[in-house]
Amino acid sequence: MTQVEEEDRAVLLESLSPSAWIREGIEDPDNSVAILGKKGGVGKSSLTAMLADAAVRFGLNVLGIDGDPQGNLSVALDNEVNMVPTGNLKLGGQTEEIPDRDTLVEILEANQDGVVDEGFQLFGWGHNSEADFVRGGPLVRGKIGTLAIIPAYKALENISKGWNLADVRRLDRALNKPLSPGGVIPRRRWDLTFTDMLPGGADLARAILLAQRRFVLLTTAEPFGMKAIADTLEFAHDVRDNWGSPKLQDLGLVFTSYNPQGIVTRAEMTELRNAQAAGDPTVNVEIWEPRISSRTLVPNSQGYRAPVSAFLADSKQRVAATELCQIAEAIVLKILRKIGHPDADELERLWRKAWPELSPWATGAIVDKEVADKEAQ
Repeated sequence: MTQVEEEDRAVLLESLSPSAWIREGIEDPDNSVAILGKKGGVGKSSLTAMLADAAVRFGLNVLGIDGDPQGNLSVALDNEVNMVPTGNLKLGGQTEEIPDRDTLVEILEANQDGVVDEGFQLFGWGHNSEADFVRGGPLVRGKIGTLAIIPAYKALENISKGWNLADVRRLDRALNKPLSPGGVIPRRRWDLTFTDMLPGGADLARAILLAQRRFVLLTTAEPFGMKAIADTLEFAHDVRDNWGSPKLQDLGLVFTSYNPQGIVTRAEMTELRNAQAAGDPTVNVEIWEPRISSRTLVPNSQGYRAPVSAFLADSKQRVAATELCQIAEAIVLKILRKIGHPDADELERLWRKAWPELSPWATGAIVDKEVADKEAQ
C-alpha cells in the first residue's frame, strides 16, 4: 500500500467499534467459524450470507471470508470481483488483467502476519437502522453492526500449486497474528468471522480450515449428503490432529433443504441416529435443532444482492423471510453461546422478546414432531 492508503486503513481500523472480545479484554476468542461440508451444492454460501445478515442485525462486527474460488459469497455480499486491464501485454499479446479489489488471493500471496487487517472490504447491505427488527431492522434500534468481506475469485483455485508445508499456514498467520508486534490480531476485531469453505479436501481447503477455531457442518438428509458427514469430520479431524490445529472443534450439524415428511429423509435420519446411539465415532457430531427449509427466497435475495431480512418488509415475501431469518438467527445464537460470546444471553433474551412467535424450523419443533411421529409408529 502507499503511505496514503496505509493512513486511510489505520483510520478505518481505529473507527471500528470494539468487538465484545476487545471490550471485555478477551485475548484469544474462538470466534472464527467455518461453514464446512465436503459435498458441494448444499448451500454453504447461502447460509454464510444469512448468518452474516443475522449477526449484523444483532449489532455485531462480522467478517465474511470467501474461501471458494467460485466466489459465491462475494456475489451474495455484492462484492463480486471484476478483472480490469492494466495496459500491459503478456506473452502472446494477451492483455494483463488484475482484480479490481483486494481478495483472499492477495492476502495469501502476501504471506504476512496480520495482513487480513489490510485486505478486508467494508460492506453494508443498507439495513434501515430505525426499522423494527421484525421488519428488517436491528435488534437494538439504531445499532447495526459492521460487516466486512474478504472476497474471492477463480485465481484462488491455483494459488496452492507449489506450496510447501509451511505455506498452508498463510491464512492462519494473516488472520490470527497481529500485523505489528504487540498489536491486535485481526480475528479479535470481529465478534464473528464466518468462512465459506470450498468443498473437498485439497491443500487450499486445509490451509483455510487451519485458520479457523470452530466449524459448523452443513449437509442434506439424503444418501450423498449423509456420507459427507463422515468424510467432512475425517478431513477436519486430520487438520486438527495432524496439521497443528488442536483447538479446531465442530460446533454442530445443520441440515439444509430439509423435508421432514420425505421418506428418504426419515430413513436417513433414522440410520444416522442409530449410528450415533451405537457410538459410531465417524458421525459423532451434535445434530442441531434448527433446520433450513426448502425456500426459493434465498436465491431471490442473492439475485437482488440483498439480505434475506430485506424481504421482511415485503408483505408478499414476509412469511418465507420470517422463517429463514429466524432459522439463521437461531443458529447464530447457538454459535455465540458455544464460543462464549459475552453478549450471547442478552441477545437471546432480546431476540425472543422481539419475535411474537417463533417458527418451528428455528426452535426444533419440526424435529420434535418428526421424532414423535416415529415413536408413535
